[in-house]
Amino acid sequence: MSDPQQPTTLDDLLKTLEKSGNLRSLARECGFTPGDLKKQLKLWRRELQQETGDAVASSTRAAGKRKAPKDEIPTLTPAKSLKKSPLPEGGDQVLEVWTDGASRGNPGPASIGVVFGQRGGEILCGHGETIGKATNNVAEYQAVLRALQFARDWKVKHVVLHMDSELVARQITGQYRVKSQDLMPFYRQIISLMRSMTKVDIRHVRREKNKVADHLANLALDGKI
Repeated sequence: MSDPQQPTTLDDLLKTLEKSGNLRSLARECGFTPGDLKKQLKLWRRELQQETGDAVASSTRAAGKRKAPKDEIPTLTPAKSLKKSPLPEGGDQVLEVWTDGASRGNPGPASIGVVFGQRGGEILCGHGETIGKATNNVAEYQAVLRALQFARDWKVKHVVLHMDSELVARQITGQYRVKSQDLMPFYRQIISLMRSMTKVDIRHVRREKNKVADHLANLALDGKI
């Protein structure tokens, strides 16, 4: 039997770690749960691939071959600068929202990202901010809470919330019980805000469908917004 192939690049190493049978032990040493560590490894590998792709694109442009950037993140109007609803008057008054929370350390420095758009239309504005030291789940909850606070202040009555945290989505919809006392205060505030609106739809989405909110959360952690 031949020896397993050793990783030769950082990307190969991250792939190997994701598939490691000792992931539980490694997670414990790093202060993660196995699921959170696997998620973080995938995130780091994706960021590495993105950085590599950006470098290749830059090199290509320098050689005179123009190439459109892949999955370009738009520059958004800050939501906190808007005193009234960003939804166009006379158009569909359903506000679509994408939320994400980030924590580097779990718990560690944390932030939120929120993106607002018109249902079936374009993205209208966004928001990112740091929230101090928190876990991933607390950050996810605070992102949803902040989104609903904006919607309330704008007097929006119908909101469609998209989030990639299955736990938070299922807890808010009542499919899972909220057992953590750290999450309960945010859960109660969210439920109260939802009851003040005509309709709030909750949708769990895959992470790749939530990339703009994720980008805003990471920009906030990096001190860039």
